[in-house]
Amino acid sequence: MSRLTRTAAALLAALAAAAGLAGCSDDKLGSAAVVGDDTISTAELQDATQAYLKLVPDADSGEVQQRILERLILSHVIDEAAREADVHASAGQVADQRDDLLKDVGGRKGLIRALSSQQQPVVVAPPYIDRWFKDRVLYTKLVRAYADGGDPTSTEALNQASNALVEAGRSLDIEVSPRYGEWSTRRGLTPLVSGGLSQTAAEINAGT
Repeated sequence: MSRLTRTAAALLAALAAAAGLAGCSDDKLGSAAVVGDDTISTAELQDATQAYLKLVPDADSGEVQQRILERLILSHVIDEAAREADVHASAGQVADQRDDLLKDVGGRKGLIRALSSQQQPVVVAPPYIDRWFKDRVLYTKLVRAYADGGDPTSTEALNQASNALVEAGRSLDIEVSPRYGEWSTRRGLTPLVSGGLSQTAAEINAGT
């Protein structure tokens, strides 16, 4: 795992505490989670889980559902932090990074399987591969924005990016169905905060 990935994992752990995750109310039955005005439906989550298990059949279905849900919530938080920092990811930038990386890891299926086989597995469901690449672009730009022309791996830049993500999490009204477990700094967002967002193709292939 790269230094930036390790640092991001430590910093983003605070995000889980700040996000204020809670159980969904009765009027939101059928929702796996509600993030602000957006609903992540149980059906959507189950469909994504089945698509993932077709490629990684030995994975635990319950664990996969949690990880996919966490991934979707984190995407909303990254979007909010990027919006506040006036950071954007164009379709072209996302496509360029996607095409370059997929070429080196054996395509979409190869990426999913490579991430799943890492020491700390990263779950990316087939329907959300493009979103995962967008998160990579936004995350990198967010850190660079706070580096202000300096070293994006510096403690100062990472701390500022972390604070932005914490504030974004606080500003979003996040509710999660209790059926997906109890959420805390040790569970919830914490297991996937690295999410492969700062890993190179070589690191993904090596399972670092």
